[in-house]
Parts: sequence; C-alpha cells; structure tokens
Amino acid sequence: MGLSIHYRGTLTDKRQSAALLSELEDIGKSMHWPTQVLDGHWDRKPDARLERNSAGLPDVVGESGLKGVILQIHQDCAPLYFCFSASGVLTSPLQVAVSAVDNYAVTPNWITVHTQSAGPEMHAAVIRLLRYLQEKYLHDLEVEDESGYWESKDYADVLKELNQDRSGNEELARKAAQLRRREQKDIVARIDLLLRKMRDWEAD
Repeated sequence: MGLSIHYRGTLTDKRQSAALLSELEDIGKSMHWPTQVLDGHWDRKPDARLERNSAGLPDVVGESGLKGVILQIHQDCAPLYFCFSASGVLTSPLQVAVSAVDNYAVTPNWITVHTQSAGPEMHAAVIRLLRYLQEKYLHDLEVEDESGYWESKDYADVLKELNQDRSGNEELARKAAQLRRREQKDIVARIDLLLRKMRDWEAD
C-alpha cells in the first residue's frame, strides 16, 4: 500500500490567498522544489475535463478556475496541491475535472500524497508544512497521516511505519541514530528553519 498523507480544508479568509500563495512560492524556491503557479479566474465557471492523451492516459484539459501553487517535493512523490476554488476550497485540477459530471460542484475532497518512496524526512517535512498552514491560513485543515506523526509529533512514528515490514528494531535504531547526527542541511531541519523565519517575519 505505502505510506500516505491525506488532507482537505478551506481558506479561513480568502483575502489572505495572495499572501498564502506568495509564501508557498517562497518555500518552494527556498527548498529547491519545482513549483507551478496557477492563476485561474475565480469569476468564471471552470470547463476542465478529462481526455486521453496520445499515450492513452487521462489528462486534464480546459480551465480549472483555480488559484494555487503545486510543489513537486520529491521525484518519487506525487506533488503537493495547494489550489483553491472561488469559494476557497482546497482542491486540485484533477478534482475539478472529475467534478464536471456534477456541474463542477465544489466540496472539500481529500488530496493524497504518497510519501513511502520519498523517505521519512520528506514525510515529516510535509506534515510540518501542513501544520504551519493550518495555524496561519487553513484553520479547518484536516490531516490523516498514516504514520501517526501528525497527532503524536514523534518522528519515530514515521520511521516505525516505514520500517514495519523490515527486520524492524535494528533498522529503526540505525535510522534514528542517523537522524540524530544530521545537521541543518537535512530536509526536516531546513523546513523547520524556514517556517520559523516566516513566523518571525510576521511578528516583526
């Protein structure tokens, strides 16, 4: 199955959308994550739909009417979608295209990112980013974290979940020791440092 994070929610205040998206762009640049910006028109009805491309795979075509930022956090991990409809609901272009059959009805659906292949640091970094966004912009954000780290804030939970099918204790102990020795260059430390700076800038 693989380890995943599921999240859904709504902007607390749509007037903060520009500030949120600007911060997400800055985070993407600072973390060297490829970033895609969507600047759809909230005053127009979307016409996005699914069509098969030349390879026979489904593609989203048309306008989704979303404003947002898509972060490609790891080559072995699906993107993080922070895209918003005109009503402030967190969604994705694919979800908009699928909703065409319901006349583009907007409901907060779960967005899923599979982090199993990206590793424990990336999983933890995503959780910490989501917690920051919940505190500042998405107060009703719901997160289902299959590792339990969202609830416990204990990094060992991520390692335990990722290693549950392996020989277990020895592997877990080895990875935990490595994590303790790592420096600021690590992904978790970098995202923590960046988010702390953003909180400090807001306080000034």
